[in-house]
Amino acid sequence: MKKLVSVPGFIILCLSAAGFITLAFFIGTWTASAGKVEVTGRFTAVPGSITDTAGYVEYTVSVPGTDANLAGVAVNFAITSRYLSLNPTSGTVVTDADGIARIEVATKPDAPSWVRTAVVEANFSVGDLSVTSKTAPIPIEVG
Repeated sequence: MKKLVSVPGFIILCLSAAGFITLAFFIGTWTASAGKVEVTGRFTAVPGSITDTAGYVEYTVSVPGTDANLAGVAVNFAITSRYLSLNPTSGTVVTDADGIARIEVATKPDAPSWVRTAVVEANFSVGDLSVTSKTAPIPIEVG
């Protein structure tokens, strides 16, 4: 017979048994089953273009197939162009209660007009699991 287990309790139990770190801030309950928890990340908001006016990139960390998003996960952002800036400059943002890491991106004042596109990369680790995602090339408008 299956039993409903609170998500935080189930996750702590699974991760402790597997040697992972403890995760928190899951939402709701679900039916427990044997196996490890799968975690994924994806870009949920990307600007149409990057300009000298700050735009935002959002990345969501979640458990696939559920409505559960992970809060408190450090997501590291990087960009492929030295003519763009991130805020915070470290590129690291912790996911909020909705599992979203949001970082500001803009062109630097000295960006040359020949710069055309850039790719934003996001990566995070939970225990032994590492996830990396990249955006499609984003147009850069220098003006």
